[in-house]
Amino acid sequence: MCSVAPFVLPGLACGAAPVLGVQPTTYAGGVPAAAWCGYGYDADIGALLRGAVVRPPMPADLPMPSMEFLALSRRLGDHGAGFRSMIGGIQSQRVPACGLMASFPMDAHDDAAPTTPVAVLRAPRSYGDDDAERDAVTVKTPPPEKRPQQEQCGSEYDASVDATFRVMEKDPAKRPSPDYLSDTQAGDMMMIDRATLIEKMHHFSRYYDLAPGTLHRAVSYVDRFLSSRKMNGGERQLLLLGAAAVFAAAKYEDRKTTQRINADTVAAYVRCTRSEALDAERELVAALGYRLSGPTAYTFVDHFLRRAQDQEEEGSAAALVRALAHHLADMALLDYRCVALLPSAVAASAIVLARLVLGYYSTAPVAGYALEDLSECMEAIYGMHENLQAWPGCDQMMEEWELTTRLRYSLPHYSVLTRRK
Repeated sequence: MCSVAPFVLPGLACGAAPVLGVQPTTYAGGVPAAAWCGYGYDADIGALLRGAVVRPPMPADLPMPSMEFLALSRRLGDHGAGFRSMIGGIQSQRVPACGLMASFPMDAHDDAAPTTPVAVLRAPRSYGDDDAERDAVTVKTPPPEKRPQQEQCGSEYDASVDATFRVMEKDPAKRPSPDYLSDTQAGDMMMIDRATLIEKMHHFSRYYDLAPGTLHRAVSYVDRFLSSRKMNGGERQLLLLGAAAVFAAAKYEDRKTTQRINADTVAAYVRCTRSEALDAERELVAALGYRLSGPTAYTFVDHFLRRAQDQEEEGSAAALVRALAHHLADMALLDYRCVALLPSAVAASAIVLARLVLGYYSTAPVAGYALEDLSECMEAIYGMHENLQAWPGCDQMMEEWELTTRLRYSLPHYSVLTRRK
């Protein structure tokens, strides 16, 4: 505890009545202590303030700390020196390394100076270490096979898509019956009637320049519908079914189809009312179980020829093979015998014949199909080319091909395939 010297406001003097039995305390300057308190005294505060005289402060008037406080401050004032002496009193010791650090040598230091563990890395093995030690430590791994990342991703993607397409094309819910003309339609509809309907559907889709692949999907819709429903109403009702199938397939292939055709367009083509066209479309999709997806032969041609430039065809030749394969697959739609074949088999047959026409031939399997597996479809395509007048739509498709590509082609004799097997 420190003591503080009494102080008084300079020039302040006043009188106060003494308290009975108490001796008034007087501070320096003759000012009684009661003048500072006011408790128990009837001091006139107004007179005290009016009679106060202010003078400059003197050093003797300021409070002074006690000698004990000054001695304590002088003894502990140099904190830096005390801290240094405290640190210097701690003896430094070498800290041993542990764990991974224990396997490395430590730098040599003077024992008198404090040290900390320092890890020193060994020199690389190739700097003259022992061969046995190098073999024991070094792990030799063969470098990874370097293949372009794009090629790896493309191969994995194609394999996944191919597997998905192959499963979807075999779905019984999306496959037509191969005998629906004799079973479901009970002989009321013949192969020539079906070919005539497909010819009109082809003309309808080409006239309005609908999305590619629309015709194949629309024919699939018609075959599936005729496999489950008996067709009544004659030729007009059959034409309405074909137009509604084209309209539904076009909307599936391209969402902008309604900018080209609509229900009124279908009604004008068939010469029926708009409500009849809408009802025919509703009946069609209901009969299909609202399953409108699934790969077609057009889909497989594009899929199989995705990487045709990596094979023997390049540049414009690859594009020509693709166009001719699509054309041959379109002609296969006219033959009722191709209904029983998978779309992938029809696409592979069209690709084989397109390459043969352009001078490319190979006995290697195409999309997993051997040539003998494709013989039925290729014979059907050969038969249509040999009897163009017998099949409705064949002449029209050939004329459009020549006008579009300005090229003419002719299939080699079928014996070319059988002779080179």
